Amino acid sequence: MQAAVNDIFSRILKQRTALASLVAMGIKGGGALMMIAVFTLAARAMAADEFGRLAVWFNAMAFLAVFATFGQETLIARSWGEFNGAGDSGLAWGAYAFGWRLTMISGAVVAAGLVIFAPFVNQSVAPITLYAIASCLFTQTLLHYSSHSTRVMVGFVVSEVNRELTWRLVLLIVIIWSVLHQGLTLTEFFCASTAGMTLSLFFQLAKVWRKHLEARDAGIRIREPEPAARAAWFTRARAMWISAIVESVSAYSDVMLIGYFVSPAVAGDYFVAARIANAFLMVNAGLNTYSMAQSAKLHFSGENKKLQDILRSIVSVSAAVCFPALLIVLLFGSQLLTIFGVRFAGVYPTLAVLSAGSFVVAMCGGAPGILLTTGHEQLYSRVVLVATAVRMALTVILATHFGTVGAAVGWTVVNAPLAVFLSVVCRSICGVDTSLANLLRRAPADPAQDDGHPSLAGPPA
Repeated sequence: MQAAVNDIFSRILKQRTALASLVAMGIKGGGALMMIAVFTLAARAMAADEFGRLAVWFNAMAFLAVFATFGQETLIARSWGEFNGAGDSGLAWGAYAFGWRLTMISGAVVAAGLVIFAPFVNQSVAPITLYAIASCLFTQTLLHYSSHSTRVMVGFVVSEVNRELTWRLVLLIVIIWSVLHQGLTLTEFFCASTAGMTLSLFFQLAKVWRKHLEARDAGIRIREPEPAARAAWFTRARAMWISAIVESVSAYSDVMLIGYFVSPAVAGDYFVAARIANAFLMVNAGLNTYSMAQSAKLHFSGENKKLQDILRSIVSVSAAVCFPALLIVLLFGSQLLTIFGVRFAGVYPTLAVLSAGSFVVAMCGGAPGILLTTGHEQLYSRVVLVATAVRMALTVILATHFGTVGAAVGWTVVNAPLAVFLSVVCRSICGVDTSLANLLRRAPADPAQDDGHPSLAGPPA
């Protein structure tokens, strides 16, 4: 009888996880489609060089926003689960407030630095455009921290709807109006982005404030960390910050490097191919949004078996979506590219290479998120730092000689093996398998399931 009850519970859990993962992926997919629409209109409304400059600035701003968050978006995901799992909700709220202070200060400093130093790098950008980019950078920094904290505190639906959809809807509406009436400028693009992100922040913070009032009514008070604990948080955040910087360099540096070493027009071509190929990474990120929100709490509570069940359901959905998507891209990639303009059809070889690499990464699952939220951020940052340095060097060399195809090859030959390696490392030291391989096993790879404790996880770094 007990076995039957456990089997029923397991099935319900898997269905719930699969449903939650599909919702997360749907939100991510909606955001990705909006951005494709945004850049489709921009590519058709702008000259090749101007669109390339938009792509370069967009990637530069996205990188700087991650840099300015100082690792707080990942630290709160771990701290909230760890402290609440230990029954110390007051310290969990203290960690949240601590993260906000650091994020706001760091965001303001980086945005001011952009205004001061950007003219030395690019003298052609108008001051009004630079102010628009800086305001967008500051707002996106706040949205990074707000989204990650809201995800673990309130739920991924509130977090991701506003992170992925709300601000992009505002941006899309403004761009449609601009294109129909007068054309599109960089200033309009970044001002609209700032307005949309501000609206997203408002909705997220309103939900968190309501949760704070409920906690206060329940007698929970914010408890500030002791100086020793604050120093430990800085150390932990620094390792997570380095990891986030390396990841953002990996995600955004290609377009910037191509724009600098080759030309803005070629950077725009690569950017378009990368936006479509990123659909696989979007599926991976969307599905693993749910697992990352649960990983720290389950890991530090010794529930690796439950975490593995979640990961198995997630990778099942990922495979079901990504296999046919890869086939569509390989067969109809040229036609997909023409939605940005007929001239982009020639970028198909770049799209095919990037899609193949992204597919492999997606099938390896969310190992980075598990490693970052279970105490292995320093190991992860070192591995990814080396891999990213190698890939950037390859991008410069190959893009200079072979254009966008060379850059795509450089991305794939580094990131696909790296994803496989990280999934193996995650299984070895965390006791959970994030990759497609765990579907082929009868039981999850959980060496701690007999005693309920993650015996291989080791102490937090």
